[in-house]
Amino acid sequence: MAVIGSIRKQSGLLVIIIGVALAAFILGDFLKRRPQGRDMNIAVIDGEEIPYSYFNQKVEKNIEYTKSQQKKQNLTADEVFRIRQQTYDQIVDEIILKKEYEELGIVVSPEELFDQLQGDNPHKYILQYFKDPKTNQYDPELVRNYIKQLDQMDATNRARWDDFVKAIKEDRLQTKYKDLISKAYFMPDTFLVKDYVDRKTTAKVRLVGARYNTIADSTITVADADMEKYYEEYKQNYEQPESRDIDYVIFDVKPSSKDRQDIKKEVFEIFEDFKKADNAPLFVARESDERYDSTYYKEGQLPVQIDSIMFNSPVGTFVEPYVENNAWHMAKLEKIVFRPDSMKASHILIAYSGARNAGQDVTRIKIDAKAIADSLLEVVKANPKKLEQIAKEMSDDPSAKQNSGDLGWFADGQMVPQFNEAVFKTPVGGVTLVESDFGFHIIKVTGKLKPTKKVRVAQITINITPSQQTYQDVFAKASEFQGKATNLEAFDTLATSMGLNKRTAQRLQPMSDRIAGLDNPRSIIQWLYTDGIDVGAVSQVYTLTDMYVVAAVTKVRKAGIPPLDEIRDMLEPLVKKELKGDVMISKMKEVAKNSKNLNQIASKLNSKIDTVPNLTFMTRNIAGFGNEATVLGKAFAMKTKVISKPVKGNNAGFFVVVDELKKADLSGNTKLYEKQLLMNFVSKVNNNSYVKVLKDNSDITDNRVRFY
Repeated sequence: MAVIGSIRKQSGLLVIIIGVALAAFILGDFLKRRPQGRDMNIAVIDGEEIPYSYFNQKVEKNIEYTKSQQKKQNLTADEVFRIRQQTYDQIVDEIILKKEYEELGIVVSPEELFDQLQGDNPHKYILQYFKDPKTNQYDPELVRNYIKQLDQMDATNRARWDDFVKAIKEDRLQTKYKDLISKAYFMPDTFLVKDYVDRKTTAKVRLVGARYNTIADSTITVADADMEKYYEEYKQNYEQPESRDIDYVIFDVKPSSKDRQDIKKEVFEIFEDFKKADNAPLFVARESDERYDSTYYKEGQLPVQIDSIMFNSPVGTFVEPYVENNAWHMAKLEKIVFRPDSMKASHILIAYSGARNAGQDVTRIKIDAKAIADSLLEVVKANPKKLEQIAKEMSDDPSAKQNSGDLGWFADGQMVPQFNEAVFKTPVGGVTLVESDFGFHIIKVTGKLKPTKKVRVAQITINITPSQQTYQDVFAKASEFQGKATNLEAFDTLATSMGLNKRTAQRLQPMSDRIAGLDNPRSIIQWLYTDGIDVGAVSQVYTLTDMYVVAAVTKVRKAGIPPLDEIRDMLEPLVKKELKGDVMISKMKEVAKNSKNLNQIASKLNSKIDTVPNLTFMTRNIAGFGNEATVLGKAFAMKTKVISKPVKGNNAGFFVVVDELKKADLSGNTKLYEKQLLMNFVSKVNNNSYVKVLKDNSDITDNRVRFY
């Protein structure tokens, strides 16, 4: 049954392997405006509906996996959002790939699945999880025993096994699909030789470049016809996703003067009770905004306001409330001790399934780990010198194989509390056993520095926060703004008159989750994509962390190629550069008429001759000029020792002379080159690049913005 613990412990990892979607919380906003009918689908993929209820079941199930793996009780809003995105992507991928498998007839038969689980050459996941803890080698008997025990397992563990088997099946299907794609690669010898020659041929080139930026913008006039011509030629390069722009104002909720006075009064009342409290840790736990800290501090480590007092006063001394970092603080000196600043120890760690950072090969349960630790304790007590060898062979601390369990010197308080206190209380040369979150430690104390004075201080922190009345007052102000800001002009005027800082967020897509200055702004983006919302719409007052926000839509962009007017400002400098190129080429043609060589051309153009000694088709940039693909094409298509006609490039016009063209050596083995091309192709297949292609060719209706 130890393997059950292993799978339980690694359930978070299995989520990644299995590709099961991760979790989401049901939005309160969604409950208010729940979609109906087909709109209840979070997406439709090639006609296959993904109901929100199915999606939510997936995420609710797997959020527990995430919490378990990360040992968290709750996840942040950002973590939840990322989990939702992963969930969606994984479900879509599963549906698209399933369709491919069915069309191609790719299956995993029951016999094949059995062979993957229990055959002579089982799946890599089986090899990974079913290892003998003593030898760290795959043990087929563990698999057979585990399967025999399935009927006696609870529903949770059976479900985890089902997920595990599903992961193996899905991986097998995907492997077959990848193999089909990889085996389909073929390059005819003629194409192979041509590609080889193109890539391996080099040219020694001289060129004279005349930069377009030497022509003043004021001399160039962009006509509508110029703009339309450029747009028609290049508009496909500007295809865009759906996005929207907003202006927004923030109403920060900060403590008022009255709030500060009320909190001050409350703080001093708490201080009076603090002085009377019999149990300082419990009092701190009840009254403080921060947890009780049991650390022993040496002089200079406490806040400057209390450090000197705590080290020059008797136990029981109180420090009156003071303000620092927008919070009230008070303190009581609880204990004075003499402890070493640093200690040295060696240990053997015996971990168990579920312990912090336990490796995937650790399958023993806690009671077994304790029995092993007790046994080793007796061995080490009898002969402390054996600890290092045992640590190297048996410790579950990964570093033990290199350091034989020797942790070296560490600062007091650096280790987990249980370990730290065990070392402190054990004399140098002594051996002890203690349990921590990591498992059981057999510890040999090997050194301690001279003890120094340290103190434990009970500290209470009370944050200075706005009152409920202040929240109501700020909300009223935000509501007044929202009620009067009925259009963009009114929005701008009110923001100015009320002294508000109007901010702008551009190109917000339906699944964006970032707006500068706002925490978790998804509710605003959801509103932005509600049916009927267009330019000029003003939002309701949104409540975010310690602030209220009102937004207005300033621009709406549809998915696809934008109309010319929408990108005119973006295109104008490019069209102007294109026209400069025409002017420059005309000038260069005139220069060429009366010039005999590159030196004369360079002189008349106020330029110079640049040399590129090893130009190839793979050259990305020409030094000083940037990406000039047209020059590459010209260089490898012209005769040597001839000055080219003016070449219109991206950033300059060029005269080109190819001094030497060195053809690729075909006497070598082009098959090796072919193998390299194949490896590059297979690498792309293994990186799942084909999934994006499948998505681009699928009919996907994405309704996520309606739900979260």
